[in-house]
Amino acid sequence: MLGSWIAKAAPLACRWAVVIFGLALTAPAASAAPLNAQDTQIAQRWAANNAMFVLYHEMAHLLVDQLNLPVLGREEDAADNMATHILLSQRTNEADQALVDAARGWLLTDAAGPETFQTSDFYDSHSLNLQRAYAIVCMMVGSDRNAFGRIADVYGIDPFRQDSCAGDFNLIDRSVDRVMAAYGAPDTRDGGVKVHYEVATGLMSRAAVAFKRSGVFEKVADTLDKDYRLRRSVVLRAQLCDQPNAFYDPNHDEIIFCYELMHEFLDMARQDMAYIRVNAPETSKKVNKKARHSP
Repeated sequence: MLGSWIAKAAPLACRWAVVIFGLALTAPAASAAPLNAQDTQIAQRWAANNAMFVLYHEMAHLLVDQLNLPVLGREEDAADNMATHILLSQRTNEADQALVDAARGWLLTDAAGPETFQTSDFYDSHSLNLQRAYAIVCMMVGSDRNAFGRIADVYGIDPFRQDSCAGDFNLIDRSVDRVMAAYGAPDTRDGGVKVHYEVATGLMSRAAVAFKRSGVFEKVADTLDKDYRLRRSVVLRAQLCDQPNAFYDPNHDEIIFCYELMHEFLDMARQDMAYIRVNAPETSKKVNKKARHSP
């Protein structure tokens, strides 16, 4: 299940810009000005990228359950690691940007939360929001120092830790390879994946439309259907939940994505637009895929 939305502050940068702009976070304003068409598109992309990370996280929970995968440590941390690994393995500008946006999302979540921690924050099944953001960046720089070192620098991750992040990534990469050898890329499969969008009205209707148009559900469904040997059929369901959340329902083999969460991501993007606009990806830039993620 997706973690609670708690918070504190830190800078971020995006490797897509020629200059990395390390803008400090502040608590979100009570309201944000309406966006023009271009900024609306940027906000929807950012929100969709955060939704994608969340859904790969929930997909990991489903795989642990259906395939009876071993997990050493907290399952929530393992799910975050798997979501990050899946996106890094795609080796595309778009997947890299999704990770940059997801890390930023956890920072914004932290900045919007209480000023002080509660005892329950430290025994919760999820890591703290800032830890989740930094864990994403650590895996990124661990996978490719040349590509992601500047992001890690802006996060303030020192060179020694950046070096050891490579060991963290290699351990996760090796573990995923073992899992895929046993459960991945089958010639035949027992289950299948269906996508279902429930109707949303009122305030959530725009979020529902933005989520459906993003194609994120279909992308995650395709990954789940093609890359894993599912034992039972799975439904990805988008619906109203009365709270911003996403979760895996093991009783019905469903991943639920709440329109309220998309609405919250869109609201985050509107309030952080000054930063997001500056660091939006330049689609004309390409990465040499053969040079990326080299041993």
